[in-house]
Amino acid sequence: MSLRSILKNFLFIHFLVIVAFFALWGFIMTSNPYILFGVMASLSGAVCGSFILVVDTIKDKK
Repeated sequence: MSLRSILKNFLFIHFLVIVAFFALWGFIMTSNPYILFGVMASLSGAVCGSFILVVDTIKDKK
């Protein structure tokens, strides 16, 4: 299984979004700025995976 297939997995993308919301809740409760790195990493991974999914879908339609 390649990294590309893992990143574009529907469940993996949604898992990253859930982790980002959980980390954001942790930041709100603790005011620890280092937790924002977890929020940014999770959301950027979800955006990257979504972009890969869209690109592969467009490629397959052609």
